[in-house]
Amino acid sequence: MVFAVVCVVVSAGGHAFAGGRAVPLAVMAVGAAGVLAMAYLLSDRERGPEGVLSATIIAQVILHQLFAWSAPVPTVYTEHGHHLGMVMVHVVVAVLTGWWLYRGERAVWLMLRLWAVGPLSALRRLLKAGECDLPAVRPAIPAAEPEIHLGRRITGAIHRRGPPVALAAG
Repeated sequence: MVFAVVCVVVSAGGHAFAGGRAVPLAVMAVGAAGVLAMAYLLSDRERGPEGVLSATIIAQVILHQLFAWSAPVPTVYTEHGHHLGMVMVHVVVAVLTGWWLYRGERAVWLMLRLWAVGPLSALRRLLKAGECDLPAVRPAIPAAEPEIHLGRRITGAIHRRGPPVALAAG
């Protein structure tokens, strides 16, 4: 939620700074809801930097279109390369917010992994403490003794002890 609001506010500020008009609050709310919905759809697993940067660039393109529709650029700016400046502002915002989001997402997933280790190990200790030592149904075979083979008999493969029989070459 915080990321969506910051992303939209920075983008709207950059849009106005690059020559567009001020973006109405209602349009900013729609943009924040759209960015939040996209972030929610992508929140099922940890993403790499490529995935996060791609998502923020897509969000910035959509926000640019939304802001350009709601706060059109005055005709004075369209003659002086406004669109290039506007694109550059959105790319810079996409890279900065993408880096910020990627680092924050890594930190959140790390905290979740570390948090999961604590309760799970405590649960394992509780379950282990609750176990009582029951006698084994069948005594365990010591490691020094070979295991008993319960499958198919392999005595037919063993002919006798001693060196192998020499075969005539030829």
